[in-house]
Amino acid sequence: MLKKAQGGMNAAILVAIIAGLIILYIVFLPTSEREKLVEKKTTKTTEGEEKANVLLKVFPGILSTSKGLEDEKEIPNIFLVETTNAKELEKINPFIVRSGWFDKRAKKIDFELEDHGNTDNVVVSFTAKKRNGILTIKLNNAVVFENELANDIIEPVKLDKKSLGKTNSLEFSVSSVGLKFWTTNEYSLENVKIIGDITDTSKQESTNIFTLSDSEFSSMDKATLKFIPYCGNVNELGTLDIFINNKKLFSSVPVCDNAYKQSIPKSALNEGENNIVFKTNKGSYSVEQIKIALEFKEPTVKTYFFEIDASTFKQIRNDDKDVELSIKFVEDKKRKRAKLDVNGHVETIETEKALFTKNIDTKVSEGNNFVRLEPLEDMEVVELRVELV
Repeated sequence: MLKKAQGGMNAAILVAIIAGLIILYIVFLPTSEREKLVEKKTTKTTEGEEKANVLLKVFPGILSTSKGLEDEKEIPNIFLVETTNAKELEKINPFIVRSGWFDKRAKKIDFELEDHGNTDNVVVSFTAKKRNGILTIKLNNAVVFENELANDIIEPVKLDKKSLGKTNSLEFSVSSVGLKFWTTNEYSLENVKIIGDITDTSKQESTNIFTLSDSEFSSMDKATLKFIPYCGNVNELGTLDIFINNKKLFSSVPVCDNAYKQSIPKSALNEGENNIVFKTNKGSYSVEQIKIALEFKEPTVKTYFFEIDASTFKQIRNDDKDVELSIKFVEDKKRKRAKLDVNGHVETIETEKALFTKNIDTKVSEGNNFVRLEPLEDMEVVELRVELV
């Protein structure tokens, strides 16, 4: 017995010596090293406690107020009208062309077509008060008329569009008298005009703007363009082209009065402002009931679950622990409005601050719990947390 008691005493003395040496080691450590050692231990303890106290930590992101899974952007009705009017392109003062042995005179007229592509049915009209010989008219050095006139008023001379350019010239001349040197062929031309049909294309194109919020764009799954084209003269219709942000979406001669649905690739759309253009190269359209239908990936309501065990719930009941809900928003200085539901206890959040906190001790229960967040305005939630404090 005595030996056992001595053995136990020796062991205790050994432990005390080791403990003393450790204390002396720590005491004589440099201050910086000693602080690191103590701080490291404290940090590990704090991080562990913090992790244990967090009951829920999620990152909801962008929340949209879009109701349900579908929404529509309405575009005003548009009218595309082809307007063609006859226009006097050039008016020339009266002149004389003649041809004789001792006197020759021709007339050259330069004129321009400012909108060559939209100018059709170009003619030259005139009256011939005096008429002797064969009158020749050349367009850009090519003969377009050659005849002897019997009357002072003639049908307008048509100028082929293929021979017309932006800059053009007309040359009037009269035939030679041959051996009749004592005579002169002559034409006295008045009311000389160049006339053409000009198509006004400014009314054949219409542009509208629609906007997608950041939440709509991010949560959008599909987009569809809906429209109904009503037509003027069905025998004079051209292609109806539709562009979204300069990307061609539709190009066809549509069936009039039919409802159309055209899928829109998400890559063709922008967050924020988008433009939609309707245009035609011929004819008239009234495009009505235009809508951009949006389908979203998921409902905008976010629901999260967390659990409280029996021992933790007892601490909450005894006021040893509080349960705090915190919601961190993006700092955009905008008003945040949302419906907050904790286990069926519903209230409305309304704040302009970036952080919302609330004690929810009375709203939690032992076992499973839930938090539901429904936006009443578009918002972005950085973090939602439930923790013991």
